[in-house]
Amino acid sequence: MKIVIMLVITVIGLSSCTTINKNKMDSNKAINKDDNKSPSLTAPKVSRVWVPDKIEGDKYIEGHYMWILEKTTSWSQ
Repeated sequence: MKIVIMLVITVIGLSSCTTINKNKMDSNKAINKDDNKSPSLTAPKVSRVWVPDKIEGDKYIEGHYMWILEKTTSWSQ
């Protein structure tokens, strides 16, 4: 019985959190629709390069992706 009560409380708590976030998002959209005069930002251009495994002195560096910003964001009209 205790498990059922805890489950019900958890479900109610989670559903109330999603409702609050949705209301905040809706109000932010309304603000942005009214503010047509503000410029927007362009998306940055990003590329990724694979860096293979390597050993430097007594360090082993596992292979990983290195992200490179080719062009940053800029204002657009």
